[in-house]
Amino acid sequence: MPAGLDHERLDVYRVSRELSREVARIARQVRRKRPDLAGQLQRATSSVALNIAEACGEPTFRRRAYFLRVARASATEAASALDHMVDIGLLDEVDIRTSKALIVRIVSMLVRMLGR
Repeated sequence: MPAGLDHERLDVYRVSRELSREVARIARQVRRKRPDLAGQLQRATSSVALNIAEACGEPTFRRRAYFLRVARASATEAASALDHMVDIGLLDEVDIRTSKALIVRIVSMLVRMLGR
């Protein structure tokens, strides 16, 4: 089915949805031991997709750029939350490999979008 809204046409938005699904899997793993960290990770990940979509609804570059910067910051926050979960023994590096790769892709795309 073809995408109908502007944000649905963006690769970065589609990758952010992949990240959301991957993070949901990870959150289920850690929720029992650290619900606070699972929630923080999910909020940061949600913020990525939501701010990309919000940027697409803004009429000026300055406003779009603001929301894209927030999405980028949320992506790096999610990466840090994953690293922290490894550092405290909740997860192993292998558990976060896919999520971290998706985050790198997202941040790279957002940086390119902001550079235009």
